[in-house]
Amino acid sequence: MNDAPTVVCFLQNAWSPVYAGGKWPRDSWLEALERSRSGQRLRILREAAPSDYEWWFDNTTEEVAASPSGVCPPDYKHINRVIAAHNPAYIVACGKQAAKAMRPLWLHASLLCVPHPAYRLLSDSTYRK
Repeated sequence: MNDAPTVVCFLQNAWSPVYAGGKWPRDSWLEALERSRSGQRLRILREAAPSDYEWWFDNTTEEVAASPSGVCPPDYKHINRVIAAHNPAYIVACGKQAAKAMRPLWLHASLLCVPHPAYRLLSDSTYRK
């Protein structure tokens, strides 16, 4: 049994013209996230954290937007399922929508709200801090 603290990191929502309006298969989404600017920044965040932390990345909704500027409303049932499944010690909310969605749930774990990883004015050093 692994006793490492779990960090659940919520982003706003995924976007893809292929999966728009539906669900993006998790393995495919994680591959795309890893290659994206957001994924590069999240790697910096992970590397700045203690190495024994277990990370789970998700979105505030399973619904996929059609474009990078697309906004899908948070799905609180989905968020609660993720939190219940992973029982995180820490929750990281990336961006304003994720932070706002986490506010009613913050009692479940320590909550860190950070700028969205793709925010143009964000620096790598800010994520390291």
